[in-house]
Amino acid sequence: MQNILVTSGLLQVTFGVLLGWVMVRLQTGAESVGPLVNARRVLQCHLDNIFMGILQMVIATVFPALPVVAGWLLLAGSWANPQLFMYQATVKGPGQDLPGIRSMAAVSFSVITVAYLWLVVAWVSA
Repeated sequence: MQNILVTSGLLQVTFGVLLGWVMVRLQTGAESVGPLVNARRVLQCHLDNIFMGILQMVIATVFPALPVVAGWLLLAGSWANPQLFMYQATVKGPGQDLPGIRSMAAVSFSVITVAYLWLVVAWVSA
């Protein structure tokens, strides 16, 4: 699980860095980059991907014996949460009314909450 989380974290940080190019294009006058039109939401996605990727790598490094299922939940939630901002970047407004956004957010936040609670309990009881 440790190698999987470190690899996933590194890929996610790289993805976040690459989103910086999209953000710069949108902030310097491009109307859109593909379906993306909201620079603020791209910035949120950019930063969140970098943070979540770093967290995966840190957790895998300091807790290499973490429970496998908790690790998979961490990985899934770490990728799902930032992509909500990407979905919202497809509209000019805040994106709160996009189809499915509330249910996707509820599932994503639930997965990452369970993962972190599980990891804390496993760490403290180890």
